[in-house]
Amino acid sequence: MKRPPTSKTILVLVVIAGLIFIGWVFLGHRADKGITPLHVSDTVPVSNGEWPSTKLRDAIVTDNASYYTINATYPIVKDDVISGDFKTFVDDSIAQFKSDTSWAAANGSNAPAEAGALSLHITYTEQKNARVDNYVFSTTTYTGGAHDLQATTTFSFSATGQQITLATLFTNGINGLGIIAPYVKAQLSSALGADQGMINDGTAPTETNYENFTVQDDGVIFLFDPYQVAPYSAGAQSVKVPLSVFKSIANPTIFPIQ
Repeated sequence: MKRPPTSKTILVLVVIAGLIFIGWVFLGHRADKGITPLHVSDTVPVSNGEWPSTKLRDAIVTDNASYYTINATYPIVKDDVISGDFKTFVDDSIAQFKSDTSWAAANGSNAPAEAGALSLHITYTEQKNARVDNYVFSTTTYTGGAHDLQATTTFSFSATGQQITLATLFTNGINGLGIIAPYVKAQLSSALGADQGMINDGTAPTETNYENFTVQDDGVIFLFDPYQVAPYSAGAQSVKVPLSVFKSIANPTIFPIQ
């Protein structure tokens, strides 16, 4: 024979039923308002401050000979691999410069270059935002001739220290340039009105043309050295491609897709 439920049991059941009813009403209200509960997978991770690419100090390299001067600065960061990449870039640049100016040493006292006339200078700036840490290196060399040469080299890192390459900006890799290149070409044509042949060649959808960039929260800035898309007199050029232009192929781990 079953025992009749006690008043205590009845009270517990009433409380549970009430909680279920309140939950149903609350969730139903949210659904009516079009509000979807946020899941962790819906968010893009943001750094907690432990960026491996965070600068600790500067490394300064100087070298002087009878015919050249070298001054280079690069950052030493938390991650040894990233620091090594910066050092390798500077070392390779110095080696290339010495090779390009070896003619002056070979000519001895009859060298056309005046004492200390040839030069290599490397500096950098850091541009950090919520999701990407960008380092922009500026290299200025004078190896003889009418004027010096300027070149840009960029490095971009995620909050976890992974290097962001051109291919990783887009979900379809390098093919993403099919959307980027026409926009960049149109912007430069409008701004410069210069030699369309240089613009056509310098903005063609190749990895080399777009290898230098900085990642912003709302797009990508592509950097072009003198002579790439315009004469030397026009200087370096840059074009910002808003996220709205390539949103359909943007890598969601890099860009805050809404």
